[in-house]
Order: sequence, then structure tokens, then C-alpha cells
Amino acid sequence: MKLRTSLLAAGTVAVLALAACTSSGIAADSTAAAPAAGGEPLYVRQVMQQRINPAILGVWNVGNNAMNEEGGIDPALMDDATWSSLQDAATRLAAAARDMAAAQDLRAAHPNNTAVTEGDVPMAKVQQLIDADPAGFRQAAAEQAAHAERLAAAASARDAATAGPLVAEMDGVCESCHASYWYAE
Repeated sequence: MKLRTSLLAAGTVAVLALAACTSSGIAADSTAAAPAAGGEPLYVRQVMQQRINPAILGVWNVGNNAMNEEGGIDPALMDDATWSSLQDAATRLAAAARDMAAAQDLRAAHPNNTAVTEGDVPMAKVQQLIDADPAGFRQAAAEQAAHAERLAAAASARDAATAGPLVAEMDGVCESCHASYWYAE
């Protein structure tokens, strides 16, 4: 039970951190979150708000609702619709992360989406962090994509033993990038 509680708490903290990314200045411009083509910039905040957040919440929703006492996925709590939902969320997460990994021109936020609330990191600071190590940012995005692809494959195979740890590890995958590029000191 202790592991389950800690995983739920970690998931809650991560959701709150993701919510902070979306708390203000949300642009309704869906083209801002589209994959960057050619010389077009990819706006990281919009991808996070419009693609990553909904996908990761879908992963955590399934994982939290189907969690067993050891922190894994209980196959008895999964049906075809739930497995399909997990696979879809992981697939969408992988696609968004691949787009960030492949983007040549990374922008922290669209000019219409830079407002932050008190205590949030200014988008100019996030841009500085990305500019200081764009290859590292792309590598972190590629690692997230690979992790999400493994989860999508496990969900497709209805493999609870593999999917459970991948869901539990997703929080750390997200946090490793956030710690370097969003909340770095």
C-alpha cells in the first residue's frame, strides 16, 4: 500500500507541475502546437499544453485507476477499452515528444503565450535554458518518445508486467527534462 500511495502522490505532484505549465497565457491557436516543418519554430509550451499534458494525464489516469498494491498494473482492472486508452495516450505522447526531438527551431513559447503567474519561471528564462543546450533538450524529448513507445507496445500486447513499471517511471522521465529546462536554477 505504501508504494501505491507514493506513486499516487508522485503522480499528483507531476500533474500539478504540468498544470503550472498551462496555468496562464494559453493560446487557442492549434497551429502553434503542430509539428515544426522546415524552418518553422516549434513552441514547446504549446506542445506541452495541447499535446503532452493531455496524453500524460491519459497515461496516469489508467495507471492510477488500475494500480495494484505493488504499484504495478493489475490486469484484472484492465479491459480492452482501458488497454486501448493507455495505448492511445502513450502513442500520442510519443508523437509529441518525437516532434520536439526533431524540431530544428525550438522556442519556449509563442509570443502570444508567454504570460506566467507569480512563482512560475518566465518563458525568457526557459528559452535561455533551451538555447544553452538544445541538443540535450532534443535528447530528453527522444528519451521520452522511446519510453512512451515502449509503453504503447506493452499496452498493445496487454502486458501488465511491462506496462506497470513504464507508467510508474514516466514521472521521472518527465521530471528529468523539467528539472533541466523548465525549473532549473
